[in-house]
Amino acid sequence: MQEIVRKLNNELAQLNREFQQAEDDKQKAINEAERCARRLNLAQRLIAALGSENERWAQSIVVLDNNLKVIVGDVLLASAFISYAGPFNKSFRDKMIKEDFDKYFKQHKIDTSPNIDPVKLLTDEATAAKWNKQSLPSDKVSIENGTILTNSERYPLMIDPQLQGISWIR
Repeated sequence: MQEIVRKLNNELAQLNREFQQAEDDKQKAINEAERCARRLNLAQRLIAALGSENERWAQSIVVLDNNLKVIVGDVLLASAFISYAGPFNKSFRDKMIKEDFDKYFKQHKIDTSPNIDPVKLLTDEATAAKWNKQSLPSDKVSIENGTILTNSERYPLMIDPQLQGISWIR
């Protein structure tokens, strides 16, 4: 009888070991499934994000393609502004850009951006704000003058009756 009990206990221990092994394998499979589900979720979120990036990139390509068509004219206008507009007042500068430069560009079929402003092409608002902080007045002519000065190869002639440009340069 004890032999039968011992034999049954051994079989029970073996079955318990097999059961524990099966439980461990089941838990590993559950953990792996959860890990795969998390990775799948992250992959789906990445694909969704990249899908919206695809739209943004497509729009950027269109914008860059349009900019590529007008970059030569825009740079030509900006360099002409730097070279020729310095000694003149605001009204003459505007007349020169709108009438003379535009006429030349249309005559020679040079494309430019619509309503191009050479100052916006040559400098940004942060730079203009920095100049204002350095005591350059914030009016349009002063910002144009600062743009001409900072983008010139040589120092341009400055007519500064109010001595505002001199204090900014210093």
